[in-house]
Amino acid sequence: MASAKTYSMYQINLTEHPEAVVFINGFLARDRAGFFWMWKNLLWIKSATAKAEGCVQVKAGICGPDEAIVVSYWRSEHALKQFFRGESHRQMMQFVMKNPNSLGLYNETYRPGHSGKYSHEPQGMATLYAGLAQ
Repeated sequence: MASAKTYSMYQINLTEHPEAVVFINGFLARDRAGFFWMWKNLLWIKSATAKAEGCVQVKAGICGPDEAIVVSYWRSEHALKQFFRGESHRQMMQFVMKNPNSLGLYNETYRPGHSGKYSHEPQGMATLYAGLAQ
């Protein structure tokens, strides 16, 4: 285990009004069709999101056998909205339109108010503001 002397911690200096946003997208399977769709498509959703213009990092997590969450970091809210208008998002929503009761979906968008804490390589918001590390 590393001692405190060798553990590299830092923060980032955010601009007063950062453009970057964090998007949290959750999936809750409500029936068998939703369960299979979620597990069949989760890695594709992560990959398609990561390839989108303006997305700099995607983290996906499993909350339980019937729930997953995807957190993505975007250069701007405009870039995120462009993704919503794109083909990948349309494909993601096709299942929901055909099976409106199979998935519980939730999403939230946040703007950073202050820096988080980071160690070693940049993750999350630090990938957008790595040059502002203190």
